[in-house]
Amino acid sequence: MCAHLLTSLALLTVAAGAARAAEPAITNSIGMRLVLIPAGQYTAGSSAAEAQAEADEQPAHRVTISRPFYLGQFEVTQDEYARVMGENPSWFARGAPGEKDLGGSSSGRWPADMLAWDDCLEFCRRLSQLPAERAAGREYRLPTEAEWEYACRAGSSTRFALGEQLSSSDANIRPATGTGAGHPLAVGSYRPNAFGLYDMHGNVWEWCADAYDARQYEQASAVDPTGPATGTGRVVRGGDWQFPARYARSANRDFTRASRRDLGNGFRVASSDRSSRIRKTGDH
Repeated sequence: MCAHLLTSLALLTVAAGAARAAEPAITNSIGMRLVLIPAGQYTAGSSAAEAQAEADEQPAHRVTISRPFYLGQFEVTQDEYARVMGENPSWFARGAPGEKDLGGSSSGRWPADMLAWDDCLEFCRRLSQLPAERAAGREYRLPTEAEWEYACRAGSSTRFALGEQLSSSDANIRPATGTGAGHPLAVGSYRPNAFGLYDMHGNVWEWCADAYDARQYEQASAVDPTGPATGTGRVVRGGDWQFPARYARSANRDFTRASRRDLGNGFRVASSDRSSRIRKTGDH
């Protein structure tokens, strides 16, 4: 009788774990919402015929993301960063140089900025170590560049997830005329893409796990590529409030020194279970 009970309990535990893994979105212990990104394929990069395509985006090639993963629905906010790290280094915060741009509002829902690549890794490490996250089996990390583009495109094949054009009414970018907002905006200020992700275009650049190689696409793996072991800095994606639409294209690749802290650099987290950890370290 006891053996049957134990077996039943074990099966229920496995079923519960499978149900959790299939949830379309989760909210973690500090209130961060993450969306399940399904496994699938997409065309990475750009063809030479695409308007404003850069050499490092070519050749366009098919990529398979073989495992589903969770990705932050929003860029990591100042409140979330401070809760995990115990500090808020952002330029646009109370008592910081950019305070004047807040206009009397709280900066808590603005994306965290002035973050180096290692700062983002440390945030992921500490978040993963929180008791509730350990109990849930969640491992936080930066997305790979391939995962980021796949999630940004969300099934689209156009220059932007929202179509061939992107205006300042679609994303926090510098418009063709004028300066736009002139600073980040609270996350979720614009409509999401088809995966339910906000601000994949504009607001702040988002760090990825990969080192940058301008010729990466000439030799990239077709399945779950993770980028070179070393390279020229680390990949950032998505553009920011200071840059025009061309830099926010789904295919656009850029990079910066891993140690650089910039008021246009932020990040969002990816999550997977601890048995499918993706490399998070490496020199630059």
